[in-house]
Amino acid sequence: MKVAHVIHGLEVGGLERLVVDLAAQSRAWGVEPSLVAFGNDGPVRAWAEAAGVPVHALGDVRGLSVEAIRRLGRALSGASVAHAHDVGPWLNAVAARSVAPRVRVLATFHQLSPPSGRKRRAAGLAAHLSRALVACASEVRNELRGWVPAGTPVVTIGNGVALPAPATAEQRTRARRRMGLPDEAVAVGYLGRMHPEKGPDLLVEAMTRHLLDEPRAHLVLVGGGPLDDALRAAAAPLGARAHLLGEVVDGAAGLLAGLDVYAQPSRREGRSLAMLEAMAASLPTIAHRLPAVSELHPDGSTAVLVPPEDTGALGAAIRQLVGDPARRRALGVAARARVSAFSMETMVEAYVRLWRASAAGEA
Repeated sequence: MKVAHVIHGLEVGGLERLVVDLAAQSRAWGVEPSLVAFGNDGPVRAWAEAAGVPVHALGDVRGLSVEAIRRLGRALSGASVAHAHDVGPWLNAVAARSVAPRVRVLATFHQLSPPSGRKRRAAGLAAHLSRALVACASEVRNELRGWVPAGTPVVTIGNGVALPAPATAEQRTRARRRMGLPDEAVAVGYLGRMHPEKGPDLLVEAMTRHLLDEPRAHLVLVGGGPLDDALRAAAAPLGARAHLLGEVVDGAAGLLAGLDVYAQPSRREGRSLAMLEAMAASLPTIAHRLPAVSELHPDGSTAVLVPPEDTGALGAAIRQLVGDPARRRALGVAARARVSAFSMETMVEAYVRLWRASAAGEA
């Protein structure tokens, strides 16, 4: 069975990492995966090809244009299933059936982003032509139920991560050296897009307003996005205690070994891959009390959850964990135990079953 994953592009992101892992791991189930991406080449091509997943970059074409549909249809030729990820790739994959009519289309929605306007009307038609729509978490599923036509199959398959061996002292030292952290630092870090939706600006504000007098507290931001320049300016009061690393193409997840606290004050969230990776790295988390976050951290035993947009509460939570290593360890141990429920193996098996049912016309 050939499954073609259709994504926005080949730049670095959590969704792209997840899709590459899903495609690569599915090979053990007899799936022949491929990756089809809009836009030009990027670092994700190397990740995918290193994992044995061929890549088709569609080049600089506008979505839902005649040329985009033609190129996508050609890339999907021979595939049993086109698995699109998020709204734009999904609408294009459905349209490409005019060129590759035998391919079955399904889509996973990884974030809270309901279509609007003309896209909303197109999505209603696309839903009727799709084998299934998948939500990565309960909050995303609830949102989908609010706009997809009645009778559209909607299932939930949670994002999963591999559970690596606990980091060694050497790996921690190497990661902290790479981030420029002194020995005495208590590193509070975030990995991901520097985008307002993810709230890195709230983390910087909490640190600069409420922890300037706590010399042990160091801020680490790993990733890039539209907030890059604003975050650098806002973090300036922290001086050498601010470590803004920008985009890290290789080994970003390995930097988690050097952190002491993971912080992700997202304004909206579906199912954060980076948060799952932080749990797997035995890190305590500080995050906003959002429905999708509470699915991962339901009772406060693995994380400290604070009200959204409350930088005072965020700063107080950071201060408390910076000064309490025993509490950090307890939360981290509990997080590592809980994340086993969100395994890569469980996710891959669920998707393989869905692909097989879709290819056979059963879903």
